[in-house]
Amino acid sequence: MSSKAQKRVASESLIFLLIVAGILVLLNVLAASFRSPRIDLTRNGLFSLAEGSERLAAGLTDRVEVTAYFTENLPPPFNATERQVRDLLSEYAAASNGQIVVRFVNPDDEAKQQAARADGIQPVAHQKIEEDQVAVVEGYRGMVLRHLDQSRTIPVIQDTTGLEYTITSAIKELVGERTPIGVVGGHGSPALTQGLTSLLSVLSLYDVREVDASEEIDSNLEALLIIGPKEPFSDDELRRIDQYLMRGGSLGVFGGTLSVDLGGQTGPSARPVGSRLEGLLGPWGVEMRSKIVADAQCSRAPMRGPLGLQVLVPYPPIPVLQLDEEQLEHPVMFRLASPMLPFVSPLEIGETPEGAQAIVLARSSRDSWTMSGPTISLEPRNPREWEMSAEAGPFDLMVAISGKLPSAYAAPINEETEVAIQAPAVAEDDVRVLVVGTSTFLEDSFLPPRPPQGEVQMNAALALALNAIDWLAADSDLIAIRAKTIEEPALDIPDSVLAAEDTVLSAAEEGNEAGVQAALAERKAAIESWDAKKRGYRWLNTLGIPFVVALFGLFRWRQRSNKKKTLRL
Repeated sequence: MSSKAQKRVASESLIFLLIVAGILVLLNVLAASFRSPRIDLTRNGLFSLAEGSERLAAGLTDRVEVTAYFTENLPPPFNATERQVRDLLSEYAAASNGQIVVRFVNPDDEAKQQAARADGIQPVAHQKIEEDQVAVVEGYRGMVLRHLDQSRTIPVIQDTTGLEYTITSAIKELVGERTPIGVVGGHGSPALTQGLTSLLSVLSLYDVREVDASEEIDSNLEALLIIGPKEPFSDDELRRIDQYLMRGGSLGVFGGTLSVDLGGQTGPSARPVGSRLEGLLGPWGVEMRSKIVADAQCSRAPMRGPLGLQVLVPYPPIPVLQLDEEQLEHPVMFRLASPMLPFVSPLEIGETPEGAQAIVLARSSRDSWTMSGPTISLEPRNPREWEMSAEAGPFDLMVAISGKLPSAYAAPINEETEVAIQAPAVAEDDVRVLVVGTSTFLEDSFLPPRPPQGEVQMNAALALALNAIDWLAADSDLIAIRAKTIEEPALDIPDSVLAAEDTVLSAAEEGNEAGVQAALAERKAAIESWDAKKRGYRWLNTLGIPFVVALFGLFRWRQRSNKKKTLRL
């Protein structure tokens, strides 16, 4: 090649490199100016914001300042939490078009530590292992959100599971007015100050008020809840509730036919009660029966077995719901993992009034039956001691009704008191009614209490309760976010362990002490085998994938080496 040709090739190459470099610089500038697209392949979108969070951030008109206090070099697993929080907050900042300003502070001096404590962030003790010595290290990991003259503090961030739900809830609480909802008081129902305290503590986005149904109900309430009444409603009270609904409200009815006593002297039990809610629900095609549904597809409860050993036995009064795809897409049940309805009464679903639609959201399995009587024993027992009734499932347990419902009461005048309780013959707007055969999943006995520091741990029971209220109040943005925070269901206990426990109970009933000891040894061996299998899966995930990648690389290297040997220049 001549010298002139070499110069031309060199010039063309240089120009090509300059053009490529210019394109790369331009792409970087564009990437910095616009939000870069990201793909989140996790099932629940754990590493990207839900649409509700993005919509909230994009709609901000005033600045929200987020100050995160994180001590550097915290021991595992908290050393990775700061990076995860940074990534999450960067998503909020990018979606807000500059309205969310994020600042990270390392409280490494007295002034910054005082600022953290003034913001409600307290130091947390962490155990750190160094040179076979266990030391305690204090550090900060919390954040405060400010909007105008208001602030909300997250004092301790345990991990990023559920953090998006917490941040979005805090922002909604800071920038918007709380949605008013009512809980009907009296009638032996649990009160906001006793029995519903856990639920009330997580309804920070709602202005929850106790409602006296004997007086006209405020039509500005977005939803009205009737939770576990044990005493009858009067005709006037039922008319007031019907009047509220016909004016465009939403109504949630949770239980009302049974009184469950978990701390009775003779053990847990239930008895029928009469709330007279059938007069309200009947015209809308729903009847709640005074029975309890028991299901072979159920949770497990502790029972004291032989030799004082506590074993987990199937507990049919707490059915585990098996939901189909359509039910899982409804906002109330959205992506819930194995929700349970404790001590639930079956519903009879009749003809839905014209102009409305009824959707059954939960059913028991085909292996279910009903328990009834003046007193229903709920004591955990050997699986073979549960008596199945002739009434077999599946049973409807929860129904959602929406549309223009007719009034449940045709006569608007109470002739005895001469007080007019008038309501439109048909709802003035589309309304929502949710009927559930139990109230226990809303009550303190089944909801996790709020810890002294940090946020309450989301589980299926709490998510179901909040989803139901959000749907009734027509505020569904948080439902999809909440679905990302629900803990995955625990691994199923192996059949070998369950069979060994059944053998223990059977041998104990027969008075066979040698059989009990043998079954206990079998149970111990089954648990050890289960633990070994879990360790095997853990090592497979840890070493198996890198080994496959290395093997593929070795294969490609050998393939290319063989190909080079056959090349001829």
